[in-house]
Amino acid sequence: MEDLDFKVKKKNLYETVADRMEDMILSNSLRQGERLPSEQELALKFGISRNVMRESLKLLKERQLIVQKNGEGTFIAKPESGSVTEILNRMLRLDDIGYMDVYEMRKLLEPYASRVVAEKKDDLDFEKLEQYLQGMIESKDVWDKRIDYDIQFHICIAEATGNPLLICFINSMVSLWKTILLRGIVTQQEGHQDGIEFHKRIIESLKQGDPDEAEAVMRAHIEKSAKMCWVEDVQ
Repeated sequence: MEDLDFKVKKKNLYETVADRMEDMILSNSLRQGERLPSEQELALKFGISRNVMRESLKLLKERQLIVQKNGEGTFIAKPESGSVTEILNRMLRLDDIGYMDVYEMRKLLEPYASRVVAEKKDDLDFEKLEQYLQGMIESKDVWDKRIDYDIQFHICIAEATGNPLLICFINSMVSLWKTILLRGIVTQQEGHQDGIEFHKRIIESLKQGDPDEAEAVMRAHIEKSAKMCWVEDVQ
């Protein structure tokens, strides 16, 4: 880190410093998992007071670019899809995102992910998929638990694509779907078993390495699940 340029003009103080450090992080001058110097050392490098440095670090933490661990220090954070989900959840609660918005995004992303995974099925953990499916079957009377297994099933497929952006957005979309369902839902009686059968077909199409079938079944599953639920306008 000795070769990095930490000097900034003393305008806007902590925001300017935070912006400079963000640039370093995004350009990989400061790398994920790297431990930062102490607050005092950073203040000296930037030529600012410790109080200003403390506010800069606080701002970087709010931006989820660093993580502070008690007794260990401050580290460059690994980007997590959870932060995207949190933002989208706030928008959902403010009614900036609707039920159909989430459905349409899932319909765009997940069939494509299934196609990609079917083309390179060796990267998919079928044992995990089977476990999540079994969890759904066994928890049919515990709705929130059943949804959690369902979410993990879809995330498992997304992760097998190896595409970090696709993983991030599918993770966020299926997590939002849970929020929508738990806000208020009426399902047809056959909804649970219908979903189980679709998940079985998804696994089978992926095992066969059939991209067309995997894409078609996933799209049909998402379309059917949207039709079989009614979400109340709960604030």
